Amino acid sequence: MFAKNNFSTFFILFLSLICLSSCLEDKDKNIPDVSGVQVEVKVNRFDQDLFSIDTNQVAEGIEKLEEKYPDFTDFYLTRALQIKKPWDTTGAYREYTKGFLTYPFVRDLHHKVDSVYGDFGSVTKELEQGLRFYKHYFPEKEIPKFYTFISEFSYGIAIPPKGNAIAIGLDLFLGKDYAPYAYPPLSLPQYIVRTHDKEHLPSKIFKGMVEDIAGPVKGNKFIDHIIQNGKKIYILDQLLPYAPDSIKLGYTAQQTAWVNAFELDIWGYFLKEELMYSDDVQAFKSLVTTAPKSAGLTEESPGEVGNWIGWQIVKAYMKRHPETTLKELIALDDVQEILSKSRYKPRRK
Repeated sequence: MFAKNNFSTFFILFLSLICLSSCLEDKDKNIPDVSGVQVEVKVNRFDQDLFSIDTNQVAEGIEKLEEKYPDFTDFYLTRALQIKKPWDTTGAYREYTKGFLTYPFVRDLHHKVDSVYGDFGSVTKELEQGLRFYKHYFPEKEIPKFYTFISEFSYGIAIPPKGNAIAIGLDLFLGKDYAPYAYPPLSLPQYIVRTHDKEHLPSKIFKGMVEDIAGPVKGNKFIDHIIQNGKKIYILDQLLPYAPDSIKLGYTAQQTAWVNAFELDIWGYFLKEELMYSDDVQAFKSLVTTAPKSAGLTEESPGEVGNWIGWQIVKAYMKRHPETTLKELIALDDVQEILSKSRYKPRRK
């Protein structure tokens, strides 16, 4: 039975080699030439400006931040730190900000962020490349402004309500070996923190943008989840066509090899368990959300294999309907039509 198959370490390593070698190929991708697309990436190091404030003159420092970054400073103080209240007319939040800036753990956190992200050039370079594709596919969209911040783990990637901006909480991308992630109040498991690093950060940023473009799942059936999430992975793949699938999926190389090797078995499991039109979210939660493995499958399986199958379905649909633009794909809400017209049928590999 598929769910109880055991795989040797040698076989998994062998599959990882297959996966790594496949990353060298475009895998039938039709990647457009965007070298002529001009984009200007502005990364505002709000975190550095904030921590450069003289703690003996916090009120003046905050006032300068509010002048320089009016929308983002308001978002940061009201949403991220939650210290500025709409009804506060006394300016007490400035004193709270002083407490935040002088708290020893926060000071250490700032130094750690600076040690990892003092030079943001490599991330900016990947943002520029991805934004060329973004502008190619969505020419009507404005390039967002980027703000980096530290909030003692309140947000990873956020989209503030004002200012066409992407907020990047760098303190949540310090790498799997950053000890505080493992302890309360976070207590993050390894399968999550493994992707909270500099290597995965550009993909995480674009995932946030894709979420904003594509919107949430509109139905409550399994098929609704996997097709909508498959669309998002497909769009992300168009924006970051040169990034390894493992980075975009949040999988290890071995897990990426596993889903590729056992696509037919995964699909067969969905059909056998009659999951496609199920609305029992608890029954398929690990198949569509971040999880250490996918329930019902082997220990080697990653979470979210439903989303991965959804991606394969969307790829099959787009291959059969290459005239479909990304904007048209986003607008196509009939998940049954996508499945039917994709003629998706995995084969044994």
